Amino acid sequence: MTAGSGNAPEGRTAARVCAVLLLLAATGPATADPVPQRFSATYRLFFLNLPVGEASLSVDQSAGRYGYDLKAGLRGLAGVFFDGSGTASASGERGRNGALTGTFRTESRYGGKPVQVSMVLSGGRAHDESVEPPPSPAPDRVPVAPQDKVGVVDPLTMLAIPLGAAALDPALCERRIPVFNGSARADLVLSRGTLVTVQEGPYRGPALDCRVRWVPISGHRANGTSVRRMAENDEIRVRFAPLPNGALLLPLTISMATGWGNAGIEATQWGAKAEPSGRTSVKVHLPNAR
Repeated sequence: MTAGSGNAPEGRTAARVCAVLLLLAATGPATADPVPQRFSATYRLFFLNLPVGEASLSVDQSAGRYGYDLKAGLRGLAGVFFDGSGTASASGERGRNGALTGTFRTESRYGGKPVQVSMVLSGGRAHDESVEPPPSPAPDRVPVAPQDKVGVVDPLTMLAIPLGAAALDPALCERRIPVFNGSARADLVLSRGTLVTVQEGPYRGPALDCRVRWVPISGHRANGTSVRRMAENDEIRVRFAPLPNGALLLPLTISMATGWGNAGIEATQWGAKAEPSGRTSVKVHLPNAR
């Protein structure tokens, strides 16, 4: 599910938006925690208030090691027109300085064409990338410089916020996340944090709401219409909620304004699988939340 593979036509902005939302829904490892943490979540993708797909995520981490698996697909009219589906996985460990060492792989389909991506991270440096088929040559494609692959995370580890014993605070939104997907580098800039209380849905409790800006660095087409629209989009918000042990914040909802209307994701299952009645929810209480 690599939005920067370069094989989807630039004009199919809706498909790109869905791909970006799938990646934004992905998560990453916290700092080393001696207690094993297993977690699962299911997300609904929507466009113009209509359901267009689902994504399921499983997280397994312990003592600094992590494993993540994401499965997602478009359905309804979006699935008919864009044939978007795929899986992604990441595994490895996080060093004391936060740098990742591990592997990242995706297998996806867009427009009926398969796309496979794999790469290795060693201390936060990406190498041994493989993208099949490779991005299409274009005179306006910005070359990826060696420094663009240093100090990066992959698309499955880009939007988790380690919390630990710290208080839930708007300042946690003030961060810049360098992401490399095997063929393109972009930064996610989080800011404008606010604290909210979620009272409906599979998770109920305190949450952190942040603005997100997507900043292309390299590997993209400089004159691409959808690239420009994404870079200029100032109406992307992500809402983070804590895992049951309170040590890690993961995306609960994401909303994005597009030229046709709002698109986004929202969690429909958070933690334990829902009972047949569908009423199971996870309620988290953080005494130090402000």
